[in-house]
Amino acid sequence: MRMKKIYLFLSMVMFALTTFAQAWDGTSRTAWVNGEGTAANPYLIETPAHLVYLSDRVVAGETFEGKHFRLTTNLDMGGVEFPAIGKFDKSVDPVTNQETEASLYFLGVFDGNYHTIDNLLITKAPGVTGSIEGQEMSLGGAGLFACSNNGTVIRNLIIGAKSRIDVASDVVGAIIGKMEGGTLENSANLGVVSANTFAGGLVGAMTGNAIIQNCANKGTVSTTGMQAGGIVAQLEKTSKVVASYNTGAVNCNSFYGGGITGLIWDQIVIANVYNLGKVTSPASFMGTPQAIVSDVDGSAFKVEKALYVQELTAVGDTYGTNQTVEEMKSDAALEKLNAGLETPAFVKDATGINNGFPILAWEASVAAGLHRLEGAAPISGNATVVYNLSGQVVATGATAQPTQPGVYLVVRPGQPAMKMMVK
Repeated sequence: MRMKKIYLFLSMVMFALTTFAQAWDGTSRTAWVNGEGTAANPYLIETPAHLVYLSDRVVAGETFEGKHFRLTTNLDMGGVEFPAIGKFDKSVDPVTNQETEASLYFLGVFDGNYHTIDNLLITKAPGVTGSIEGQEMSLGGAGLFACSNNGTVIRNLIIGAKSRIDVASDVVGAIIGKMEGGTLENSANLGVVSANTFAGGLVGAMTGNAIIQNCANKGTVSTTGMQAGGIVAQLEKTSKVVASYNTGAVNCNSFYGGGITGLIWDQIVIANVYNLGKVTSPASFMGTPQAIVSDVDGSAFKVEKALYVQELTAVGDTYGTNQTVEEMKSDAALEKLNAGLETPAFVKDATGINNGFPILAWEASVAAGLHRLEGAAPISGNATVVYNLSGQVVATGATAQPTQPGVYLVVRPGQPAMKMMVK
């Protein structure tokens, strides 16, 4: 039987592999040349011009339903205006109750491969996309992807700290403007997001059966009007935010400012989340600023296993549990955040990338160092847990060894996480 080779990589090599390619010039767009669009052989996005070409194709009406894309490197978007991928154009006439749907959705799978898109600039409000009672208006939807729907999967993507999504319009998020459905997972935003109303660190607003899971926002979120949330401004229908956290400041100039979300409706679920970001918003009869959820409508919703540190958020919360800084960094907080999840999502911040507060398993993987070991010696350690890069536990115990080829994350209590490749 062929000997397995286990590779652990050093951070210096990681840095060399993840430097940014040449910045986008603001005009070039080039078709990708590698890949077949399948899960096994996805289309490869290798330059900023490839990403812009994807936007052009979606705005021209191509959904790429069932097609797979993968980012191969970090992208520098040059700090020049980026045309959002897709266009949100859905409305319901309040008089006739007739729905008009003419949105341009990306319905494929976009795998960021844990690379960063930085210097992303989006400032232009969406054009006139519909009308209400005969009055033409923009229906919002601004972000890297203007909108998503059932079939859309965006994963493993980081928006860098030099990015600015600053749109004088509504329903704005760093990664997706309006989620009508679909999944956003294993992703993070470090950039600045601001809007007139409905601004979220990751997503502007979500409805249907849309899901955000295993995500983080670390950038500032602001609105000149109402509704701002560290993760998403508003949830409705059966949408969910699970296993996610916010550390960015939330500044809402009107009502409904919340550390995770501003306002929730219907049968939404928010679970296994925490917030450290300071929330600033005026209190009024319409609502008060809160560390997790500013306000609710109805009683069928679920907000559970939600933690916050009031010393940092500056506000309390009706549905969350306040922690001290020390409590939030403890093993007990990890247990609370992972409670009820099929696979533990949060791990200890052994390397200090989040000031000692819990991080997501995939973040530990990205931050892991890089060096090589030969042989198939078992991984030892007290309470060792081995994850795959989807966050699933594949081995546990004092002696834990994955049996299938692949890339894994090894987490031991009190020690830095390590990335491991088994061939």
